[in-house]
Amino acid sequence: MKGEQRVESGGAESGGAAGRAVSTPEHQAIEEHEERELPVSDAERAQLDQLQAWVAERLVSPRALERDPAAVQRASVELSGSDHLSPVAQLEIYREQFWLRHTSALLEDYPALSAVLGQAAWERLTEGYLAAHPPDSFTLRDLGRALPAYVARCEWLPEQALAEDLARLEWAYVELFDAAPGAPVSHERLAAIPEGAWPTARLGIESSLQLVSARYPVAALRVELIADPARANAPLPAPAEEHLVLYRRGLDMHREPLPALGLALLTQLRAGEPLGAACDALLQSALERGASTSEAAAKELEGSLGAWFQRWAALGFITSVEV
Repeated sequence: MKGEQRVESGGAESGGAAGRAVSTPEHQAIEEHEERELPVSDAERAQLDQLQAWVAERLVSPRALERDPAAVQRASVELSGSDHLSPVAQLEIYREQFWLRHTSALLEDYPALSAVLGQAAWERLTEGYLAAHPPDSFTLRDLGRALPAYVARCEWLPEQALAEDLARLEWAYVELFDAAPGAPVSHERLAAIPEGAWPTARLGIESSLQLVSARYPVAALRVELIADPARANAPLPAPAEEHLVLYRRGLDMHREPLPALGLALLTQLRAGEPLGAACDALLQSALERGASTSEAAAKELEGSLGAWFQRWAALGFITSVEV
């Protein structure tokens, strides 16, 4: 969701004369000089690697480097400083920019989670997260990928279960925003399939769909928190299971509520299970939880399967059918 693509102006790739550099003997001499690598010994290379690793560790430090005597001492040895900045102050500029840039990126992707936690808990969470999961991708878009799992391990968090549900929902929206939607199967194709072929049919399910199950009703809460972060000061919702399909049409993102069994079936179908086998697996799972549960699941499938498929087809969730 980060706008990181940049278009450079100047016509350098237009093919015109204005976009081409003029080659002169002076330019050629400079280029030849730059292409020659200066000899570096193994010891010097190892020393440089150690320095780079030390700088990288300092950049993710949550505390100001001026307060770290060891950092002050080593910076004075390794860095030159300037007329206006001490060596450690130079390094501190980069550390501050790391935290400002990366915490801002997390805040952009998790606005509801940050609101419900409050500033103190949010800062503690993001500091711990960035220390445990330093950036390993060229794009800030991937920065928050592991945050839901990290929230699940932070037992100190207030309302941890609700916070985890919110984190998983918000990351699902990030994934959805970037996902490439597929083309839905035509209604004519669906109507042409013989009734007897459906039990063994394999359905292609839109790969961009985000399937989310939560213990709390976090979808509406997220909308409220984004509209008014002060909503976090009001009583939070009680536990109530919520099952959602998130989907996109153009740049607009939508959510479709489903019963637990419907979401489980959609999950099985997207994994490539034939329709009949997917239904059997759900009934077997229900039977393992008790006869009454199995009977209820069988009735729900019998009564709702047709309506689910009509709705999924209308929303474009089904992209192919193999019989």
